[in-house]
Amino acid sequence: MTDRPRIGLVLGAGGVAGVAFHSGVLAALEESLGWDARQAALVVGTSAGSVTASGLRAGLGPSDLFARTTGAPLSAPGAAIMARVDALLAPPVVGEAPRIPSGLPAAPGILLAAGRRPLRVRPGSVVAGLMPPGVVPTASIAAAVDALYPGGWPEAPTWVCAVRLDSGRLTVFGRPGAPPAGMGEAVASSCAIPGFFAPVDIGGVRYVDGGAHSLTNLATVRDEDLDLVVVSAPMSRAGTRQPGLGMVARELSRLQLSAEARRVRDHGGEVVIFAPSGEDLRVMGGNPMDRSRQEPIARQARESMLRRIERPDVALRLHLLGGD
Repeated sequence: MTDRPRIGLVLGAGGVAGVAFHSGVLAALEESLGWDARQAALVVGTSAGSVTASGLRAGLGPSDLFARTTGAPLSAPGAAIMARVDALLAPPVVGEAPRIPSGLPAAPGILLAAGRRPLRVRPGSVVAGLMPPGVVPTASIAAAVDALYPGGWPEAPTWVCAVRLDSGRLTVFGRPGAPPAGMGEAVASSCAIPGFFAPVDIGGVRYVDGGAHSLTNLATVRDEDLDLVVVSAPMSRAGTRQPGLGMVARELSRLQLSAEARRVRDHGGEVVIFAPSGEDLRVMGGNPMDRSRQEPIARQARESMLRRIERPDVALRLHLLGGD
């Protein structure tokens, strides 16, 4: 009798579109291979990915995540889980009144931190520190997630990625040795887009979106002895490069993701990346925060990934998902 394979799941940044893309990818994996993402040995979420991770670890299966995104009825257990969130948000959660941006950098000391450790502080983290602090509160995000986790954190291994504004360094909440945090504040910090959402204070330290360090933070799982890592990367791309200004960011994301995947493979783990194709990108559009596109994005991602999973080369690399 063999040990059950250790599967990691990495869910990247991508705003509202990213949450919809994740739901389509995970629904396709369940439908085609019978793999329930709730079974992952480790789930790592960045920004939008942390929102999806919080749903999975609270007990929402891929089919319920997909139904939630597309407006279909949830299963009875899924509806019971989401009732806690919906009841909480029935009257809008009101956070601290937004203040007027000063126009000054949120963390000008980031330049000193980057100078001391030029290879450890990513350019995106430097930019985050030099932007004015955002003013939109994240109280509703934290409250919604906390409604799913009255105990404070999922029992199964779950990592949430955010960036310290003072140093630009990546913090992985939930990983051994990380600062203590509740799931709600960790997810809120991971979603705090620099210059838009207000930084999240946890233990006297301000944090912003983990995507400032990496749009997937795949490299965090390098030493975790995983047999297979499934990556859903809404801000990357698959296939032929498409024209357009927005593709520059996706190309940079793809290059960074490829480099991180090599690091994981060098340590013995297989990596399979699901990123939007040209057809998927046309449905996603140019605004990742456009809620009106959630349903078509989720449906397109599901159909696109079902076709990809059917390819013999991809099916071979995913064979561990069907193992007992």
